[in-house]
Amino acid sequence: MRILISNDDGYRHSYIRQLQAVLKRAGHEAVVVAPAADQSGRGTGMTLSSSATIRAERAEPDIWSVTGTPGDAVNFGIGHAFGGAKPDLVVSGVNAGPNSGSAVNHSGTVGATVVASEAGIPAIAVSADADLTNPQDRYPSVPQAAAFTERVVERLVETARSGALLPAGITLNINYPAKPDGPVAFTNVGKARNITVSYAPDPDSCATCYKPKLVYDPSAPEPVRNADTTALAANDVSVSVLTADWGAAGWATGSRPPSTKDVKRTKTRLTGLRP
Repeated sequence: MRILISNDDGYRHSYIRQLQAVLKRAGHEAVVVAPAADQSGRGTGMTLSSSATIRAERAEPDIWSVTGTPGDAVNFGIGHAFGGAKPDLVVSGVNAGPNSGSAVNHSGTVGATVVASEAGIPAIAVSADADLTNPQDRYPSVPQAAAFTERVVERLVETARSGALLPAGITLNINYPAKPDGPVAFTNVGKARNITVSYAPDPDSCATCYKPKLVYDPSAPEPVRNADTTALAANDVSVSVLTADWGAAGWATGSRPPSTKDVKRTKTRLTGLRP
């Protein structure tokens, strides 16, 4: 398959290179199109000003650098990475750190998949949880997360039966634990605020400057049943289904994708995967 790989950590990041290598070894045409610099927390943002300029260049064979957001990179890649042909799949990651709970709404890793879904392209986000006890190797499970993602891709291909890899309007969000010792859990998106931001005065920069400080609290309370955050805390692999339009089901009459049947069928197709 033609697979476009992006992230929000930048095209130079070693984790996106590891994912590309795994997918290439599996026989896929895997091309990286990612931001030129760190764009963490940019969500689904895109450069939309007509006066703005985006610089995109092939930095290495099968690797593009785009001076913009993850959404910009995916949009550019869809039209340019495969010689005018659209990719069959977009995979975003492997992200350094989880994209679970309330962080999902702001994640550039997830945002890249939303942009892909809006363009009608199936998409998967994958993130590796942090091991805060090991400062020498904060993300020890990245190779396993990349290999697991490749197995998910293969399962989707095997079960598509000439149909779509994923139902229209949904994406997958994979969060891989730092020390996996449990099953693959099909989870809901939680609401725990594992990541919060505070702002400290930065008078050395300017009188009105502040520096953001990220605080990570894996023990933040989780009100949602069967949540992605709960699975990660139990060292389970979390797989969630996301919708690209953020609409609330049941608000208006009429059908809206994805249907409950679509979601259940996707879960059935992925059942039996092992970390």
